[in-house]
Amino acid sequence: MRLSAAIKRLGFWLAMVVAAAAVPGEAGAQTGKWVATITQLSNGGGAADITVDPRNDKQSRAKITFRNTKRDMRLAWDIVVGSCRDEGVPIAPQAAFTLVQTQMDGGGSVSANVPKLESGKKYYVRVFDPQSAATDASAYGCGNLSEQS
Repeated sequence: MRLSAAIKRLGFWLAMVVAAAAVPGEAGAQTGKWVATITQLSNGGGAADITVDPRNDKQSRAKITFRNTKRDMRLAWDIVVGSCRDEGVPIAPQAAFTLVQTQMDGGGSVSANVPKLESGKKYYVRVFDPQSAATDASAYGCGNLSEQS
């Protein structure tokens, strides 16, 4: 009898642990926030940080911030499905991604509303000359986005 009661108690506690792990918002759950860093731009230095935060069920807000780049420079960027060097398809038309104009200190920042990124998929950000076609081969830099938990 004692062994049977102990097994029942163990089963109850295991059920409680499994139920607690499945609660939305607990540790390990995906937040819908994505981040990336491009550590070196090939067009004259500098770096970029990208954050993508969910806005609602269908949209996210992407923000790219440049630092230590050449001053007074125009840069284009986009978010693409896949990983760097995959030559993937952008998630939105180029017009959705506002051009960046760097300032005297080499910094600059813009935001854009983009389609919501899907958990479990791969995405990357690339930076390029707005006068050329957006390709991985011509990109000044590329960074794989990672979803935060």
